[in-house]
Amino acid sequence: MDDREYLIQQIKACKRKMNMAKVIDSGILFAAAGGILGMACELVSLVRQFYYVHLAAGLCFGAGLLAGIGYALYRRADMKAAAGRLDSFGLKERMVTAYEQKDSEGEFALLQRQDALGHYNEMRGQIRIPLRPDPRHVLALALSAAVVIGLAFIPSTVRDQAQLRHQVQEQAKEEQEELEELVDALEGVDMDSLTEEQRARLQEMAEAMKLSQEELARADSWESLASAMERLDYKYGQAAQGLESLAGQLSDPGAAGIAGAEALAKAMANQNEPQVASGTPGAGSGGENGNGENGNGDGSGQGDGGQGDGSGQDGSGSNGQNNGNSNGQGNGNGNGQGNGNGNGQGSGNGSGQGNGNGNGQGNGGSGNGGSGRGTGSSDAAHDYVSIPNAIANDPSLTGNKNGDQDSDYFRQQNGLAWEGVHVDYNSVIGEYTDSAYEGIANGRYPSGMESVIRDYFENLNK
Repeated sequence: MDDREYLIQQIKACKRKMNMAKVIDSGILFAAAGGILGMACELVSLVRQFYYVHLAAGLCFGAGLLAGIGYALYRRADMKAAAGRLDSFGLKERMVTAYEQKDSEGEFALLQRQDALGHYNEMRGQIRIPLRPDPRHVLALALSAAVVIGLAFIPSTVRDQAQLRHQVQEQAKEEQEELEELVDALEGVDMDSLTEEQRARLQEMAEAMKLSQEELARADSWESLASAMERLDYKYGQAAQGLESLAGQLSDPGAAGIAGAEALAKAMANQNEPQVASGTPGAGSGGENGNGENGNGDGSGQGDGGQGDGSGQDGSGSNGQNNGNSNGQGNGNGNGQGNGNGNGQGSGNGSGQGNGNGNGQGNGGSGNGGSGRGTGSSDAAHDYVSIPNAIANDPSLTGNKNGDQDSDYFRQQNGLAWEGVHVDYNSVIGEYTDSAYEGIANGRYPSGMESVIRDYFENLNK
């Protein structure tokens, strides 16, 4: 190796070390500057919801490091700068001159390279190109990192809310993915095989599901998510019923894509079907006059008889009623006599009938009210609902039944009576239930009340 090649190699080695040192130092300095942005992110998260704040702070450091490396590469040293750095150790521009004369073959250039080589070998032991960064830059990075970590551990209700909201959104995202499958199945149905009415029904289903997607995307609390899921569960059930009805109208629902959408809707409806708690078997709660409420299994009803007063007038009893939700039967039969100081007798009869086995007992002498336990449905004559303002022929009402008075009710012999017709509640409960479920699906009720309303009508329909 001649003198020229040797000197060029030494200058290149110096250039590599200079550039490496610059990359390290600039990266640390710029990372420290990025830490300032990380501090700002942490401070913002104390007053505004920012779930990914710690990740953002770390990215600020990383972005600063990359920016520093890029700056160092852009401002990297060249061969002439490296030769000048070697001359700074006492070579008095011999390395720069040798580099500039590297292509010259003259005698003067040869003598100059020999002189530069000789002095370089003499000073070689003293030449050191350090890679360590500036200590001040290292200190700046350490301080910024410490401040960011300290801010990250400051407790904050805003951060807790951000974490809760993130969890809700993650759960909502899972529900959206499942819902998206049903939407795709509905949109994949062959519309050409359907009538105009059938296409309209299918389009209505798809739009209802898309509205639920938007509602899930807006959910930011467990309450709002639960409310959205309540409405979505109802829509799943409605979609399953609608698709089943639609499939029955087609000769080949599988080819049209209805069968697949129906199976998917039913699976989702069953998967998300709310669990309704059942009563304790064999027990129900009773009220006065032999009225039994909800229970399951065998029950018993008890009604107290009437009481005669001293004037000899007849006492009066009460009719019992048992309303329940199971296969049990409650008989609330109370037959008793009340003996007064005169010649009067009082008798009270309470009756209730269900579907199981129960026993009733009457206690004479006192008509203060009885207690009954059991389930079933009563055949009492007063098991009806009143529909206000619905005009009907009712001979027991007096007054103007045409509703031309200012009030919605009028007086009859025993007090105020609502204008309207009295009908058995079984004839209208289906309509009321559908109206309530539609209200749940359309969000007409306050958040959190959907399950209460649903349970109420489910119990009525049992």
